[in-house]
Amino acid sequence: MASEPVRPEAARVSLSARVSSLISVQLTRGKVGVEMVASQLHMSRYTLHKKLKREGLTFASLLEDVRRKQALTYMQDKTKPLVEIAEQLGFSELSAFSRAFKRWMGTSPAEYRSLRLS
Repeated sequence: MASEPVRPEAARVSLSARVSSLISVQLTRGKVGVEMVASQLHMSRYTLHKKLKREGLTFASLLEDVRRKQALTYMQDKTKPLVEIAEQLGFSELSAFSRAFKRWMGTSPAEYRSLRLS
């Protein structure tokens, strides 16, 4: 019984890291979805969910983590409007971004900028 060769780069990078990377790229293109990521990894949505579950993760939790990290990076640029940040992160509107940001950081985006980045 022949086994499939293991690609060294794939063996070193966890599935969750590859998914996070693909999410990050898709966010810059304006649209992110589990179907797109699964397709890029040559697997079904179901298989992706199953494999992420083995790592104790979900697609939604990875998306949330990527958005949070990118939000903190984007917030460093005080000239970038909050509505633009919300759009770049794939939020439907500024209020949805503000609620998520407050959940992540315990403060609104505007307060964060004025308190932490002044």
